[in-house]
Amino acid sequence: MILQINQDLTLESLDRVHSSSIFQLVTENKNYLSPWLPWVGLVRAPSFFDNYADASQLRSKHGGEFAFVIKENDTVVGRIGIYKIDTQNHSGEIGYWIAPSSQGKGLITQATQRLLKFGFEELPLNRIEIKCAIGNTKSQAVPERLGFTKEGISRQAEFLHGQYVDIVVYSKLKSEWV
Repeated sequence: MILQINQDLTLESLDRVHSSSIFQLVTENKNYLSPWLPWVGLVRAPSFFDNYADASQLRSKHGGEFAFVIKENDTVVGRIGIYKIDTQNHSGEIGYWIAPSSQGKGLITQATQRLLKFGFEELPLNRIEIKCAIGNTKSQAVPERLGFTKEGISRQAEFLHGQYVDIVVYSKLKSEWV
């Protein structure tokens, strides 16, 4: 599946064909990504992403998640998706990361906006959350920019690098979607 954002920016369903590009991107930006993404330290080869893509596609078939690569001018610059989809309660969670060289252009904001449209208009979601570690201010800026409601702090809700960290919880409801 391809979700077009504009002429230069697309979201493309995660597939094994993206494994080498994602591996290279993660490897080049390991020090930047690892404070917030504990799996980065586990990446040793493109096959790590082959396995993840296979599992993600299976979850997509069952409606549990929709994972994408972010492509700017046909180059993979990051990842985004709707995860932890609860089909009974019509809710899901958006997660994302992008290479530092692609930051400051509004790409994650645009990609998140497109996923909101997908989630509210094409999936039967009523609530979409974004959760960010308390110190990850760049990630927090995205839901704030898009008018999400800051619901509060989940204390010690994530275990990162041997310690528990607080998570800021943001949400947007379908009725708030413009």
